Amino acid sequence: MATKKLREIVAKQVSMAIGLTEEQILPLINFSQLMLNKRCGGELSVSVKSLNHIQNPGQVLSDSELIKYAGKVAAKITHPGKYIENIAIDSTHISFKIKPSRFVEYVLGEINSAGQQYGIPRSNEPKKKVIIEYSSPNIAKPFHAGHLRSTVIGQFLTNLHKLLGHQVTSINYLGDWGTQFGILAAGLKKQNQTVFSTRSLFDVYVAANSEAEVNAEFKIKAREIFRKMEDGDEEILSLWREIRDQSVSDYSHTYKRLGIKFDEYSGESKYRQSAQDLTNQLKETNILQKAINGTDIIDLSPDGSMSKFVTLARSDGTSLYITRDLAAAIDRFKRYEFDNMYYVVDKSQANHFSRLFQTLSKIGHDWSDRCHHVSFGRVLGMSTRKGNVVFLEDIIEEAKLHMLQNMRASKNTKKFESEVDEEHVAETLGVSAIIVQDFKFKLTSDYRFEWDRALQDNGNTGVFLQYTHARLSSIRRKSGVSLNLDADTNLLLEEEAIQLVHHLALFEGAIQTAYTENEACRIVNYLFKLCRLISTAYNVLRVDGTPTDLAEARLLLFNHSQDILSTGMKVLGLKPLNKM
Repeated sequence: MATKKLREIVAKQVSMAIGLTEEQILPLINFSQLMLNKRCGGELSVSVKSLNHIQNPGQVLSDSELIKYAGKVAAKITHPGKYIENIAIDSTHISFKIKPSRFVEYVLGEINSAGQQYGIPRSNEPKKKVIIEYSSPNIAKPFHAGHLRSTVIGQFLTNLHKLLGHQVTSINYLGDWGTQFGILAAGLKKQNQTVFSTRSLFDVYVAANSEAEVNAEFKIKAREIFRKMEDGDEEILSLWREIRDQSVSDYSHTYKRLGIKFDEYSGESKYRQSAQDLTNQLKETNILQKAINGTDIIDLSPDGSMSKFVTLARSDGTSLYITRDLAAAIDRFKRYEFDNMYYVVDKSQANHFSRLFQTLSKIGHDWSDRCHHVSFGRVLGMSTRKGNVVFLEDIIEEAKLHMLQNMRASKNTKKFESEVDEEHVAETLGVSAIIVQDFKFKLTSDYRFEWDRALQDNGNTGVFLQYTHARLSSIRRKSGVSLNLDADTNLLLEEEAIQLVHHLALFEGAIQTAYTENEACRIVNYLFKLCRLISTAYNVLRVDGTPTDLAEARLLLFNHSQDILSTGMKVLGLKPLNKM
């Protein structure tokens, strides 16, 4: 690993200067972050505070003292060797400037050797079995913008864990059981509807839910229908199956447009019986208790005061969402013996998952600490331009149509062989814009979706990432130069080349940080900077009309940049375009 080799070179110099082992120093050395618009690149640095902490445990130094300490360490490095050009210090870091030709040679050489595996953090730890539950819409309701974040975040986490070699099972856990279906069925019966689509079902549900809030008799009728469902009433279950099948069919179309795939489709209905069985089992213990209002509850308070409890069954014996979640978690552990299970659900459900995990522990499942809630904030302002429509299909279609308009109005748009190709590119750009707009922010942040900003091709957007990827493909197609992995990289001496190579060396760190934090924004921000560096380099490092050896070196650099851009985009859930 060349980046490791460069870190070892620096570690050896520091080790000889202060007497610590290279193994102690190596974890403290990192590639310096690039500062755009400043002359830099090819630098590694070591934390002064961390270095002093290891050499002088317990000693706390002021900023001025840290600078003096750094100066003493740097002064002892009298023979930096053939790799280090100069050494600089401040109160936070000792920076080592690697000679440009050596730096480029090592980094690009590593990318050559690693191929598609470049940037994937390597670990000796065993790979894990991971369950990721995400999207999970409710049947008979539209796949609306609120489901978008769960869907794209979950797919990102699935892609990222797979990239790192973990065994991942992605699950779409449908909300296909519960009192909401009783409300819907009661509404359909009142309106005498027998033919329906997901959109018409949504209208029925909204009207029925409003009536249930003001009409006690209607609400009781809805609960009776759900009670019959749990008792296995075939007439009600037949209607339920028809609505479920219609909903899943509509969802599948939307998932296909987003490029989303699941390993397993499941749902609350799968656990209706096991949820009842679980409640019956717990009744035989002292854990489940009967409340005054007739519900079955478990005390979660630390002192047995019932100040915090969870309800597992209503007074009429019907199960609750959390009961079915308990049954689902227990079933998944039996089937998969997972090391980690992630629930990708918005932050308003934090209390639900806290109680779920506590209840699992309370009833004797010591693996409950392997369950994690990946929470996220709300999307504000995501509607079509025509109004507050919440259907995600409409959002995707609007993004596609807007990109078609932009493409047809632009003089730079390439001619497509067919209208189908043109629409495919427009939809891919629209979906990329939607996903990247979401991933620009930390997961727990609420954010406002802005159409004009999301669909720009020259800012920090998904369209910009796609434009850069297509531009790099164009360089190779039009240059007339063949890719040569043995090109002479010593010819890449321009500052724009050094900075671009330096950023390529940071890719593994971006992947590792995104994995540690479960944050897509770490990769998105890395790719934004990569694309800006590529754009700057493109204007200086011409490939066409250049002597062959230099053209080959520059093409190699652009080729590796495109490979890393493509890998990052795919982890985010984007489909890289070669033409647009």
